[in-house]
Amino acid sequence: MVTLIKLCEQADFQEKLCVRVEHPEDANKSIVVIQGQDGVYAYENICPHYSVQLDYKTGVFNTYKNRQIMCAHHSAMFDITTGECVDGPCKGHSLTAVQVEVKEGIVYLKR
Repeated sequence: MVTLIKLCEQADFQEKLCVRVEHPEDANKSIVVIQGQDGVYAYENICPHYSVQLDYKTGVFNTYKNRQIMCAHHSAMFDITTGECVDGPCKGHSLTAVQVEVKEGIVYLKR
């Protein structure tokens, strides 16, 4: 049986590509939810290079051409659709994907 836990609403994006939400199952983690052209993607908000959060201020992310998200601390660039590091100190590694589902404008964590 699949359980859905609300993370955010698509309306939360407005002009932003990324939204940070607290992890509903782990108070020590957050999730970055990304509104891509092909759909919604979500990853744990942790860079695999040095285990730091991707945002440089809480909820403020650097993106490039709506295709990549950058770690604010070491400039690693990640493809938003795959989470793979395409440039920077952890090239070849990936962000940890979080399974999500969108229903009627609401983004849910899928368990």
